[in-house]
Amino acid sequence: MKHLRSLGMAVLASLFCGAGSAQALELRFNNWMPPTHHLLTRVLQPYFARIAEVTDGRVTVSITKSSLGGLERQYEMAAMGVADITMFSESVTPGQFPLAEVVELPGLGENPEAVSVAYWRTYKTFFEPVNPYREVHLLGVSSLPPYHIYNAKRPVTSITDLQGLQLRASGILASKKVKALGATVIPAQITQFLELISKGVIDGAYFTDDGVLAFGFLDTLKYKTQFEGGLGGLSTSLGINKARWAEISPQDQAAISAISGEELARAIGVSLNRSLADAQGAMTKAGIQVTIADAALMGEVRQRLSSLETEWIAQANGLGVDGAGALSMLKAEVAGYPQ
Repeated sequence: MKHLRSLGMAVLASLFCGAGSAQALELRFNNWMPPTHHLLTRVLQPYFARIAEVTDGRVTVSITKSSLGGLERQYEMAAMGVADITMFSESVTPGQFPLAEVVELPGLGENPEAVSVAYWRTYKTFFEPVNPYREVHLLGVSSLPPYHIYNAKRPVTSITDLQGLQLRASGILASKKVKALGATVIPAQITQFLELISKGVIDGAYFTDDGVLAFGFLDTLKYKTQFEGGLGGLSTSLGINKARWAEISPQDQAAISAISGEELARAIGVSLNRSLADAQGAMTKAGIQVTIADAALMGEVRQRLSSLETEWIAQANGLGVDGAGALSMLKAEVAGYPQ
């Protein structure tokens, strides 16, 4: 009898263990970055490990060895469940997420940590109520480092020096900015840059410091013109398929949310700042000449790009968002962020 009771307890325990393991949820993150990319190694891998930790292993995240689709398909893949979690850039699907274009406006600041945290706070206050990501639950947002202008032809110290430069740019707002400043836009893929500049088809690019280093342009470019506050950033977001998010218990959702959002935006920003410092050091060693835009050039730039804010505000208002209020909050949060 004692033996039967012990056997019954063992069977019952195995059933409970089986139920617990059945509830464990493994999510798949679609990775399109190189395995050594700083956002993967310094931010996402530790973040996914923390998800497992705060949920006591009930939710884990695996990372694909290669991407299941192109960069422009990342949001779609999460929305359709091809992958459970993706990091996507709203800027590569122009017109689909107009509210996210707020971080592409010029002059927001040169600290991606400050802009990313300010962007998350602005999203929670102004954008989330209109549900811009209908098929995806947003885990975090961030803004990539500010864009400047780089070229291999001549120093740019005045607006006149920009006239006639053939610059690679990608995206609606990026192209608008380059054209407004008087340069010619060449909408080439970034992977074509080295070939095109070596053939004299293009003179340079609307780009970022860390991009110059990451894509191996140090030996090609000679001049950088740095604009106060930058010419704009680039929105990126981390999202999970809403149906998969709904499979997670409220307790575990709360635990994951506590390490996401602003905390995740800050971690991405910190990593981006480290990447910027590395890139700027490498540019100095490579002998790239940096020109800080003076008051006259900055005045001309601000005048030529001033309509972008008005256009974005009108677009946001049309989506049921107080555009002026959102932009004002974003700027105030960036300005007040601890240095």
